[in-house]
Amino acid sequence: MADTQYPYPPDRFDDEADAATFHGAHRAEEPFWRQNLIYLVIIAAAFVTLLVLLFLIGGMGRDGDDRASDPTSPAASETTEEAPAEEEGAEGEEEAPAPEPDRSIPVMVINAGGINGMAGAWRDSLEGSGWEQVSIGTADNVQQEPVVFYRDEADAETAQALAQEVGAGEARQSDEYESRITFVAVTEPGSGGQEGEGGNDG
Repeated sequence: MADTQYPYPPDRFDDEADAATFHGAHRAEEPFWRQNLIYLVIIAAAFVTLLVLLFLIGGMGRDGDDRASDPTSPAASETTEEAPAEEEGAEGEEEAPAPEPDRSIPVMVINAGGINGMAGAWRDSLEGSGWEQVSIGTADNVQQEPVVFYRDEADAETAQALAQEVGAGEARQSDEYESRITFVAVTEPGSGGQEGEGGNDG
């Protein structure tokens, strides 16, 4: 378009200038996102990677908590199943009855306390509690502790039952005496052993 202040009449050059849209040689400015496209791509990729990592870590943490709090996990189930079995075994051992002594086995009572009539008193006491064959004798020397001896291993349980009955501790195996079971008494019945009535000799 011709300038209104231009003093000369318009010619063909002025018409061409009015028809042209752009004047001069130049480029339009690129937008911001295009100038920094590579940086935007890097930032977006890093952000996505961070989100994926956070998701994975959070999933692993939830799995660990679920296993720790889940009572039906294999380890917890094995523990709860094994515990009652062990308790039942322990109860079974405690409830096992002690074997009954064979009171028909001959028993010799030796007076080793220096007290007249003590062996006879023990004989009466043991016969009163069910022992069928009780004989008596006297030791050559006085002893301080009562003891029950047995000759054969087969009589060990019966000898131990007698030892508990008369308060003589643990029965011992020995072939010093001829009787299958021998009770060496040092006190009268009722003084720390089985109570009974007084007898005659021994």
